[in-house]
Amino acid sequence: MAAELRDSIVGDVITKAAEAKESAAVTRGEITRRLADYVVGSRLEDIPAAVRREGVRSILTFVGCAIAGSRHEVVEIALAALLPFSAGRQATLLGRQERLDVMNASLVNGISSIVLDYDATQFKKTNIHPSGPVLPPLIGLAETRTVSGPEFLHAYLLGVEVECRLANVIFGAGGNPGWHVTGAVGPMGAAAAAGRLLGLTAEQMHDAFGIAATQPGGLREMYGTMCKSFTPGRAAQNGLLAAILAAQGFDSARAPIEGEKGFAHVLMQRPAPPELVARLGKEFEISFNAYKPYACAIVCHAAIDACQRLLREHRFVPDGIRRIELRVPPVTLELAGNPEPQTGLASKFSAQHAVALALTYGDVSHHHFTDALACDAKLAGLRRKVEVAAEPALSKSQARLTIHLDNGRVLTCFVEHALGSLENPMSDEDLSRKFHQLVEGILPRAQADRVADLCWELPTLADASVLVKATSPGA
Repeated sequence: MAAELRDSIVGDVITKAAEAKESAAVTRGEITRRLADYVVGSRLEDIPAAVRREGVRSILTFVGCAIAGSRHEVVEIALAALLPFSAGRQATLLGRQERLDVMNASLVNGISSIVLDYDATQFKKTNIHPSGPVLPPLIGLAETRTVSGPEFLHAYLLGVEVECRLANVIFGAGGNPGWHVTGAVGPMGAAAAAGRLLGLTAEQMHDAFGIAATQPGGLREMYGTMCKSFTPGRAAQNGLLAAILAAQGFDSARAPIEGEKGFAHVLMQRPAPPELVARLGKEFEISFNAYKPYACAIVCHAAIDACQRLLREHRFVPDGIRRIELRVPPVTLELAGNPEPQTGLASKFSAQHAVALALTYGDVSHHHFTDALACDAKLAGLRRKVEVAAEPALSKSQARLTIHLDNGRVLTCFVEHALGSLENPMSDEDLSRKFHQLVEGILPRAQADRVADLCWELPTLADASVLVKATSPGA
């Protein structure tokens, strides 16, 4: 017993000494260097199998969302603008037959992956969408050089690690004045991933982070517009550019993240804390990815679950509803409190519209968030019966719903953990089903099966470009 106590005390002393040393190093401005060293020196075999599996699940989700989003009006407009100026045709656009140069393909694939608001969301401290900025550069680079499936997966995991750590420690403490977090930190995640595939040295990776750090973008004011999906696409493009420039010797500041006039201070008026680089290689941010069962703001999902549950249990009709009380966490009103959306994109950020859709159609798919349904008179009438109020004690995966019927009945439901949340996750089977629902009508079933299989088999592929090319219709 005495020996165990002694070992415990010694262990605590060693841990505290290590933490003190780490903190002291951070104060000397070494956050960027530590991130660069980690990305360059990381080994895939040191990443736990469960973490690697989460990466595969996220990539499958991204590919399905990008293929489905590739036919959206936003992507059509972006392509019409970019095709005349494309510098080449090296890169695949997921779900389409057109090809673009790698830089512009990264922009378009980023847009298409997120335009449905259906992609994976990191559900820790912020609602960052990690894949949108990180995967498009890897998809483009995989067709310009030989990249194995394991190399592709490893680079993806590293990019997610960098951007999510930045998001959580810099923006997660609250007080965000309006930055779209995915766009703000996404360029550095993209630079990490692309830089890893390009074989950057630690010094070059340091510069890549600096080049990316000077290109943050994205405003929450743009939610519900075409610019919402443009932001992660642009982050992907900017991060790829940062890595390519750094590979050629383009330099940057020595403390781009933690400097007095660097990323953290300028964007959030506070220093980059030591925990940004704490336990690198021991804890992995992708483990906190949540997967969406509904193609709208994730803070609306608990409300949709509540509607579906009450419909199953009581089998009432929307015409018989007199009043609806919805209690949600404050963040739901902040991100999705639009009571009268006028477009399909805007309707994704309306808790009232999400409730109206769920009560009218039961199942809420990505096909329901359209301009026509946003302006539908019956849905608008039902929306106006929804009284939304914030309940600070609720988490963002919770909602409390009370429905008052014309016949006097009162139906109530509390959702503790929304489907897709970390506590109530979607299974591999759920994600496979979601993938096939997304690509239906774009890829024939046999081709869809092949793409899904290649996603699951990514860790064993000798050439990741086989997966990329398989997403083109008719491949």
